Amino acid sequence: MKYILDSGMGTELHDRGYKVPDWKKSIWSAHALNEEPEAVLEIHKANIEAGCNVITTNNYYVTPNILKREGLENQFESLTQRSIDLAIEAKKDNPDILIALSFPPIDTSFRPDLTPSNEIITEFYERIGQIAKRQVDIILCETMSSIREGLLAATIGKNYSNRVWLSWTARGLSGESLPNGDSLSDAIEQGNELDIECQLLNCLAMDCVTEQIEILKKSKKFGIFANSAVLDHPVKDLGPDCDVDINHHSNTKSVSPKEYAREAKKWIQEGAYVVGGCCSTRPEHIREIANLEF
Repeated sequence: MKYILDSGMGTELHDRGYKVPDWKKSIWSAHALNEEPEAVLEIHKANIEAGCNVITTNNYYVTPNILKREGLENQFESLTQRSIDLAIEAKKDNPDILIALSFPPIDTSFRPDLTPSNEIITEFYERIGQIAKRQVDIILCETMSSIREGLLAATIGKNYSNRVWLSWTARGLSGESLPNGDSLSDAIEQGNELDIECQLLNCLAMDCVTEQIEILKKSKKFGIFANSAVLDHPVKDLGPDCDVDINHHSNTKSVSPKEYAREAKKWIQEGAYVVGGCCSTRPEHIREIANLEF
């Protein structure tokens, strides 16, 4: 393992008592960029203190489509820049910390059916890249729910950074398929054609990730930032009308930071290049990973 990524921003804001509105109906963790920027700064610092060496900008829900929910679409550029500024401020006493810029889905997470045309997606990622160029170290295309959006994000990311990480999500409980039905295996195979630095898997139960290790290992380098949860009631056939998020939460149970780190140790032993945390992880999870002994 070379890099330890940070923990989930939305989870930590909520657990610290800050307002985090519904991610399906609002701007979710982006709310803090306007209302509680100091909280974002402190969470970045907490992750650095815990032992991560890569922090992710808090612009995951800063997209024109999502900001439109609260009439803030004209703040897209300014909020993206603010997320970068906060990350830069957080690492000022730790120059070796890297900043990963989030290239998020253009619309609601796990809803590839809402993804617009390639032309609109391309313009979206170009706008983020133009804002961030020469300010960040890595572009992290994260929680990609379809091969189409993931490949476009990573292709455009390469125009603005020579370090691009492409992270897929297989939120359905088996971990074998992306939310739109594309297979994870096909996603990794097509991602390899882009010659990017690393492919990852994020935002699903940690044991489901472990089951997909052999597929992940087919990428040039692989990484994982999972949810701090395990499958409780296995469901293989999700059906065409299944809400993968509701299904996830209905069929998983939370685990402790130590339990999460024990699972992460398996990923590292299998050759993971990057390990971190997604939803329901906190800086304590990162600390446990940083303190692992081999």
